[in-house]
Amino acid sequence: MHATTRGGFKDLAHPYYIVNILLSILFFLTKKMPFVSELLYENSMMEFDDFQVIILFATIISLRRSRLLSVTDYVAYFCMFAKASNLILFYHQSLSLATAYAVLWLIQASLLFQPVYNGPETISYFREATFRDTVETADPRITWFVVFYAAWSPACNSLAPIFSELSNAYSGYEGMRFGKVDVGRCPNVAQRMGIDTSSWSKQLPTIIVFRGGKEIDRRPGFGQKSKKLIPFNFNWDSIIRAFDMNELYAQCKRDGTKIKRTEVVKKTKVEQTETKKDK
Repeated sequence: MHATTRGGFKDLAHPYYIVNILLSILFFLTKKMPFVSELLYENSMMEFDDFQVIILFATIISLRRSRLLSVTDYVAYFCMFAKASNLILFYHQSLSLATAYAVLWLIQASLLFQPVYNGPETISYFREATFRDTVETADPRITWFVVFYAAWSPACNSLAPIFSELSNAYSGYEGMRFGKVDVGRCPNVAQRMGIDTSSWSKQLPTIIVFRGGKEIDRRPGFGQKSKKLIPFNFNWDSIIRAFDMNELYAQCKRDGTKIKRTEVVKKTKVEQTETKKDK
């Protein structure tokens, strides 16, 4: 029904990704380019130590692959370790080459930042009191999708733009609402929902679906028999499938009352302002 504009291959055309990719393969480019390799290196062939660094880099990337949310997240993560590998490879050649590469990396890190989603969203940011009054006592006809997040969590930060875009795409009817709870500021709510907020928690982020004030589903969830946490890969398509959002949206479109987008945004901005005041 809807398509995301974030996290696809076309986003890689941003200068941040282009420069990072070039820095990630700079050692191999200079090794294989005629005249350049002769100028910089005594031997233009790859050495055994170089292959060891590459194998270590590939191992680290493969271990983390399943936890990444989108193409852009994967590329950013890949480039971070690839640049570290390049620095080691250049150091094996000479200290001066490693220093020059480190300067290039520093310039890139100072001038280019990973782009973030800055489009419209329709999200209510809850405090403990507003969560209780708005979500836990909601009309049975209203379904709330609430993200429990922590500002320090990279996984939560990766989910944020996806959830913002989902909220904008699927809002507009009384029956579907979107909200967020900062577990750092609302620890009692997180505890009541059974969410571990420790630094090693595997439950951050968590999306819980409420209807009529009662929880009807969550991701990641627990197995019925084992009671063990079942990991969940948060991305645009998986969230829509897990919570049957297309079906619910179609039902709201048939039965619900359409609300003006400006009214929703206005309410959201008021709640965001209240949250900032608390900070």
